[in-house]
Amino acid sequence: MTKETTTDPDCLKKINRDDLLSLSSEMIQDIYDRVKVQRFREREGDSTKLKYLRVLVTAIQAHNSILKDDQLEDIESRLAALEESKNANTNN
Repeated sequence: MTKETTTDPDCLKKINRDDLLSLSSEMIQDIYDRVKVQRFREREGDSTKLKYLRVLVTAIQAHNSILKDDQLEDIESRLAALEESKNANTNN
């Protein structure tokens, strides 16, 4: 028996570079606030939180790479259109 899953398209928001920057800034500020105290004390759950933060950093890096690839494809298609337009104008 296969299990079908449906995804609500409204819950899938495409995260752009500004969103990634905001997310990573929030994460950095949270870590900084935690360690800037004069005497740092480890709390229960810190090791678990650090594991999730590492995963989050990896996800942010992967997502940023995908955004770069998407942007590069857009630039390449725009360049091809410009070259095509230039060649069409040159032949006339």
